[in-house]
Amino acid sequence: MLHSDIQSKKKTISLTLDFSLFLGIAILDSFLVTSGAILLLSTCGLGYAIYHQFVLPILARRGSNSDIPVAVGDKYDYVVDEATRNGIFTIGCKTGNISTRCHGITEDHLIFQLKKARDTEDYTVTILKNGPTLFRPPRMEIFGKMEPKETIESYEIIGHSTEFRISDRIAKDRMIHYVQVSLASSFYFNKVGKERMRFTFSVTKIQPGVIRKIKLKDDTYGFGKEEGTEEHSEEEE
Repeated sequence: MLHSDIQSKKKTISLTLDFSLFLGIAILDSFLVTSGAILLLSTCGLGYAIYHQFVLPILARRGSNSDIPVAVGDKYDYVVDEATRNGIFTIGCKTGNISTRCHGITEDHLIFQLKKARDTEDYTVTILKNGPTLFRPPRMEIFGKMEPKETIESYEIIGHSTEFRISDRIAKDRMIHYVQVSLASSFYFNKVGKERMRFTFSVTKIQPGVIRKIKLKDDTYGFGKEEGTEEHSEEEE
């Protein structure tokens, strides 16, 4: 009888140990699966953020292979991605969201960094310059030399655009030739009916014009009057 009880207890202990081992392995497997899923989601999220923050702007800057110079009336709309809340828009010579193809304009001549607020359609726009630029702030009428870094808020350019003149040099606070680009913001409804802010960059003036019939050796076009175009000179403000 005593021997039978001992055997029964050993069997119970063995079953308990087996169950504990099974439970431990199951918990460990669940932990590994959960950790793997969290790591995968984190990696995907990081990859998505890196793509939109760094890769996409580079592709946009390099992807402009048009060899046609800009013209007055050209417009470019830009909407900041909601997930990253950051956007970059560049104006250059052969590359950028706007590739002017105008001789004397540098690459990344102007860089616009757009930062969205977390819960609202409010943006801070930081503008960096890498070449001679005249700047007319919102609600102002006079152009002045742009600082290396300027900052505006999106609400300032709703119905009141800001403008930039870019060239290869400034003489006595004036430019002999330049491309003038304006920036304005407005609201629109996207495909799912959500109200978003859209930034519109427009080429509003080219002084005195672009000689489109002659391409220079560096695949750009020079400033100048050309018969038959609408971009003839106007008195500079």
